[in-house]
Amino acid sequence: MRGNRPLAVLAAIAVVFLLYFGGPFFIPLFVALFISYALSPVVDALTRLVRWRSVSAAIVVLSVLGLVGLAAWSWSDDVQAFWEEVPAAAKNISRSLQKIVRKPAAPITEMKKAADDLESVAQTGKTAPAQPAPAAQATPPVSMWQVLWTGWKGVMLAGSQVMVVAFLVFFMLSSGDLFKRKLLAIAAERNKARFTLKVVEEIDAQVRRYLVVLLIANVGVGIGTWLAFWALGVKYPGLWGLVAGILHTAPYFGPALIALGSLVVAFVQFEDWPKAFLVSGTSILVASLVGMLFATWLASKQTRMNTTASFIGLLFFGWIWGLWGILLGIPLLAIV
Repeated sequence: MRGNRPLAVLAAIAVVFLLYFGGPFFIPLFVALFISYALSPVVDALTRLVRWRSVSAAIVVLSVLGLVGLAAWSWSDDVQAFWEEVPAAAKNISRSLQKIVRKPAAPITEMKKAADDLESVAQTGKTAPAQPAPAAQATPPVSMWQVLWTGWKGVMLAGSQVMVVAFLVFFMLSSGDLFKRKLLAIAAERNKARFTLKVVEEIDAQVRRYLVVLLIANVGVGIGTWLAFWALGVKYPGLWGLVAGILHTAPYFGPALIALGSLVVAFVQFEDWPKAFLVSGTSILVASLVGMLFATWLASKQTRMNTTASFIGLLFFGWIWGLWGILLGIPLLAIV
C-alpha cells in the first residue's frame, strides 16, 4: 500500500483533470442518469399496462417534454413583462443610489470631497503643463448579423443538449435493469455477485432517497415563496415560486440568487429599501425553514450524508463544472 500511494495520488489527479475537461460529455450523461432514476418508477408502473417497456419510456419522456413546453408557454407572458421592466429597474436603482451619495452627511460624500481636495493640491503643485490625453480608439461597430449568429449558435447548442439528454433518458429507461444484470454477470465470474448486488441496490436506494428529499424540499420552497410574496404584494408571485423551487436544486447558491433578485425587484416595485429587504429576508426565511432545516433533517434521516462533506463536494464540483456541478454535486456524492 505504501508503494502504491504515489500512483494513487497521480490517479486522483488524472480523474480530476478528466472530469474537468470531459464536462461536455459527463454533464449530459449524469443529468440523464438522474432524470431516468426519477422517472423509472413511473415507467415501471406504465409497463404493467402497456407491456412493452420501450413504449412506456417513449410515452413518459414525451409527456415530460410536453409538460415542460406547456409550462414555458404558460409563463412566457409573465417572463416577457418582467424582462421589459429591467431598464426601468436599472434607472430606479441608479437614481436611488445617487440620492444616497448626494446626502451631505453620507460618508461617501465626505470621502469624495477629501479626494477632490487631494487632487486639487496635487494639480497646484505641478509646474509643467499637463499633456493632453491620447484619444481613445473607437471600437468597431458590432454587426447585426454577428449578433444574430451568436444568438442562433447559443439556441442551437441548448437545443442539441436537450435532445441529447432526452435520447439518453429514453435509452436508459428502455433498457431497464440491463446495466445491473450485466454487472452481476461480470461479478458472478469473479464470485462477487452478492457483494455487487448489494452495492448496486444501495446506490439505487440512496439516489432515490435523495430525489424524494429534493422533490419535497423544492415543492415546499416553491409553495412557501409563492404564498409569502403573494401576501407581501410582490408582482408575479407564482413565477417567483416556480423559479425559487427550481433554483433550490442548487443548495446555498440558489436561495442566494433568489434573495438578491427579489431585493432588486421589490425595490423597483415599492421604491422603498426597507420593504425590499423585507421581501428578500422573507425568501431567505422560507428557504431556511423549508429547504435547509426541514430538508437537512429529512436528508440526514434518509440519505445519511455528512453536511460538511456535502458542502465540500459542492465546492469541488462547482469548481469543475460551474452551475451544473452545483446541481449534480449532491447526487454524485450520494452515489459515492
